[in-house]
Amino acid sequence: MRKPSPPARTAAVAALTAVLLGLAAPAAQAAAPSGTAEPVAEPTAAAVEDFLDRRVPELLAEFEVPGAAVSVVAGGEQVFAGGYGTADPATGRPVEAGTAFPVGSVAKSFTALAVLRLVDEGRLDLHADVNGYLPPGSRIADTFPGEPVTLHHLLTHTAGFEEAVAGQAAAEPGGAAPLAAYVRDRQPERVRPPGRFTSYSNYGLALAGLIVQEVSGRPFAAYAAEQVFAPLGMEASAFAGPDEARERGAAVPHTAGPDGPVPAPELHLAIGPAGGAYSSAEDMARFMLALLDAGGAGGEQRRPEPALAAMGTRQAGNEPRLTGAGYGTWEWPSDGARAYGHGGTLVGAHANYVVLPELGLGVHVATNGDGRGDPGAPLRSVQRTLVEEVLAEFAGIRAVPGPGPAADVPLDRYTGDYVPTRASRSDATAATAALGQLRVGVADDGALTTSGPMIPEARWTAVEPGLFRAEDGTDQLAFIERGGAVVGLALDSAPMQPFERTAWHLLPTTHLAAAGIALLVAATAAVWPVTALVRRLRRRDPAPYRGAARWARLPTAAAVLLSTGFTGYLLWLLTRLDNATVLRMVDSPVLTAPLAAAVPLAALAAVLAVLAWRRGWWTAAGRVQHTVIVPALGVFLLVGHVYNFVWTPFG
Repeated sequence: MRKPSPPARTAAVAALTAVLLGLAAPAAQAAAPSGTAEPVAEPTAAAVEDFLDRRVPELLAEFEVPGAAVSVVAGGEQVFAGGYGTADPATGRPVEAGTAFPVGSVAKSFTALAVLRLVDEGRLDLHADVNGYLPPGSRIADTFPGEPVTLHHLLTHTAGFEEAVAGQAAAEPGGAAPLAAYVRDRQPERVRPPGRFTSYSNYGLALAGLIVQEVSGRPFAAYAAEQVFAPLGMEASAFAGPDEARERGAAVPHTAGPDGPVPAPELHLAIGPAGGAYSSAEDMARFMLALLDAGGAGGEQRRPEPALAAMGTRQAGNEPRLTGAGYGTWEWPSDGARAYGHGGTLVGAHANYVVLPELGLGVHVATNGDGRGDPGAPLRSVQRTLVEEVLAEFAGIRAVPGPGPAADVPLDRYTGDYVPTRASRSDATAATAALGQLRVGVADDGALTTSGPMIPEARWTAVEPGLFRAEDGTDQLAFIERGGAVVGLALDSAPMQPFERTAWHLLPTTHLAAAGIALLVAATAAVWPVTALVRRLRRRDPAPYRGAARWARLPTAAAVLLSTGFTGYLLWLLTRLDNATVLRMVDSPVLTAPLAAAVPLAALAAVLAVLAWRRGWWTAAGRVQHTVIVPALGVFLLVGHVYNFVWTPFG
């Protein structure tokens, strides 16, 4: 199995953070494919089928994924649409060309098209304040006066919202809030002025879906069925929950179990327009043909093209020299032909489509399993690998082995720490920003380097001021400047998640390191039961003190036990992303209750520390130790509060 390059791992960890931050997250591009746009093989029906019949079963077996749906379009027609493996291993039902799969954030492309249909009809304005379309209770806060959020911002992920994920889904049928209630009650903070960064937002697309619902007067799913899917002949596609999808015979999502794939936990989304769609290989072929201006399904009467053209046109980006966003799409890095599409990631289901308009080529892959993959490349997947291989085989898009000529560029102005912009400030996923944090430095030989807590060092060669290419040719990095100052960086392979330059004292890693040190200090309370055991073994009274002094350490010990136990649980969750995803999406109290219980215990411990000195409890060394443990607990719980791991009745 091919080992990923450090730049590819940088993109992978950025995408891993995205998975932790949002159920319906895009499947990030892997190492930026680049090269010539000369087709290596003619994408005829026979050639494509032969290639897929060989590679798809190999990939399904390698990753231990139950099934996949694949479609390829070329030359204005569908050249392949079919299935491999099983849609439901429990029954052995095979995947067919018409089998619907959950497609996650590919739904955002459909939602964008729904918005653009109303724009074409003159009922929506892409550049008007969205508050003009919303009921009073759902209107966006005027955080930045004179800089309203518009539909253009929502469809390009430039609105400036934090990525708060709590409440986006429920584990039980009927438990998820209706779209209007979710948008009203779960409005995230506006943390940046609109347009500052292109940074992925599930809430933004859910809000766009609500606007479609409000203006059309139809439930969003019904409007999408009538105005998006029906005109394109996409009969197997719908915005639907797991119950309806099951009735339609959709593929069943699976996670990796100890003995093979097991059914994934069922999630009912409140953010349907952002990630709650299903589609089949045949329907995605029709959709790609429409994007490629091939006239809809099977050459039927053509729809007006402005909406579809707008989706494939670059509308925003973090840096002009890198990939950016269309309306409901992302550019795919390529030095040859222009390419764009969208990916989707759900628990147990994944999808990706890419179209190349200049070559008339499109490919879509959906799977119903997370698979095991490569520990060295945690986000290498069936669907992304297959998309890349189809593009290489039939469009000639391959990695370039070298960085090209280097430019003489001063590097000191770029060094520093950078934090992912796609992060929460209001729920228990805020700490995940530490996973994707990057440090930019300069190596002894003068090369620019990037590294992070979970990211191995990568080396970059200057192409021109502010633009760098990975030494292995797999990616490009550009620094974002505002007013002559470097404020962030972006990767060609991950346009949905730039990084913002951040002072050391504001870094998540600084805060989490302080919490770790504090917890180690607090954990010295473990000496108390050890001391008691030693005294018992020596046939002495294990607790020689009487009255309040005998029990005064119990609140402290309980607070320490809750804090260390919860920390261990969080570390375990990092090894089980499916469990972590479910807990944060359903806003589980498991992530906030333990430390909430530790807070009053720590407060009581502080009071008892004062009493210990006043009343002479324990030895002097014992009182000093207890006095040190109490503020250490305070530091740990304060960091927990800052990162939203402490439930409070005030929200």
